[in-house]
Amino acid sequence: MNADSSKKRSDTVKGKLSRTAKIIVLIGAVVGALLVWIYAIGYDSTLFERTFTGVPVTLTGEAELAASSGYTLAEGQQFSSITIVAKGKRAELNALSSDDFRAVVDISGATSPGEQTFNIVVYSPNGIEVVSQSSSTVILFVDDFTQRTDMLSVDVDTGTSYIMSDGVTFVSAAANPVSVIVSGPRTALSEVAGAFVRFNLDGVKISGPMYGYGGIELRDKNGNVIDNPYITVSERNAYVTISVTKQKTVPVRVAFTGGVFSVYDVSVIPSADSITVSGSPEAIDSVKELVLNIDETTVDGKKTFEFSIGSLLPAGVSNESGISKISVEVTIPGMALRSYAIDPEKVEVVNLPEGAEYKVRTAPEITVMGPPDAFEGFEADGIKVYVDFMRIKVNADGSCSAVPQVELGENAEGLYVLKPVGSAEFTFELPQTDTDLSHPEL
Repeated sequence: MNADSSKKRSDTVKGKLSRTAKIIVLIGAVVGALLVWIYAIGYDSTLFERTFTGVPVTLTGEAELAASSGYTLAEGQQFSSITIVAKGKRAELNALSSDDFRAVVDISGATSPGEQTFNIVVYSPNGIEVVSQSSSTVILFVDDFTQRTDMLSVDVDTGTSYIMSDGVTFVSAAANPVSVIVSGPRTALSEVAGAFVRFNLDGVKISGPMYGYGGIELRDKNGNVIDNPYITVSERNAYVTISVTKQKTVPVRVAFTGGVFSVYDVSVIPSADSITVSGSPEAIDSVKELVLNIDETTVDGKKTFEFSIGSLLPAGVSNESGISKISVEVTIPGMALRSYAIDPEKVEVVNLPEGAEYKVRTAPEITVMGPPDAFEGFEADGIKVYVDFMRIKVNADGSCSAVPQVELGENAEGLYVLKPVGSAEFTFELPQTDTDLSHPEL
């Protein structure tokens, strides 16, 4: 082997060794850099930031606030979660969640009632710094909360296009329930003048009572509606009843009940031709006229009858005329009067118990009235007088009496008997019977 060959082999070996060393060095450098990187992110002082959402907000200091000032937090106030940005070592940040942070609102320091701004303080784990938070304050309402009972007033809103039927007017409006419980902060309740239920009748034709529900609202002394989220009312709606009354004028009519004369044949002068009445629409619609019934057979030439209006009206109807009575003057002109003494023997007792006997002691004198020419052809012998035994009255002295009934008989057209006709007295002969004739049924 010559020297040149030996040299070439030596150079080849050196080249191979040089490349291997380079590879080893390169690998070592990579491994070293990796180790340095791992160390840097885990153990050195480099800090990173991370965002945490949904961090819950909690409240403290309620008991202390109530003890120091008597204030409490208004109901229904909601706390939303916040978002924070925290700084710390990467490994420590990655091990945390939103639940590891506490966002706290302390209300114990409130010194006055009403809406106030409180700080949201975020507490983080050791070594973790809170860089920022989506909300740093919250507005809360604290006060001395109480409640009271307010009577409900009905506010009838008739608008501009409601229609009232003829004679119909409003009387009253009532709500059910009659009262509500109003709860809230004392300072806010002091502004509430009353509770109202609004009933809308705009565009409605009103001819009778109205019913329905209306919304309840609170108002201040100027009538403005109070819309305070911290005030609550026990009811949202109330059932409303609207009562109405109707008024109308009805005619006065005189009617004869004796069956002898017509009101058109004699002089009838009432003190009023009509009256004004009021009441529920149903009751008023049933009243067509005021009828004054008169028994004309009690009139001897001229007589005045007096009627109390109120006693003649049906239930639920009131007299609005300004007068309480109506008088009616009845005159039957050109009448003749004749009296007839009745023979006691001719007085008949009807419905007499079997076996009983009677004797009439005295009989009344009857008076017959009518036009003079009506007495032509009239015979007193045709007069029939009878007594109903069931109508006989036992007097305190033991005697019996009764008001007889009279029939004038034939040829008595236009004639009638003036009432009363008197009373007949009787003496009874008691037969052997179980019937107690001393106390006949009246």
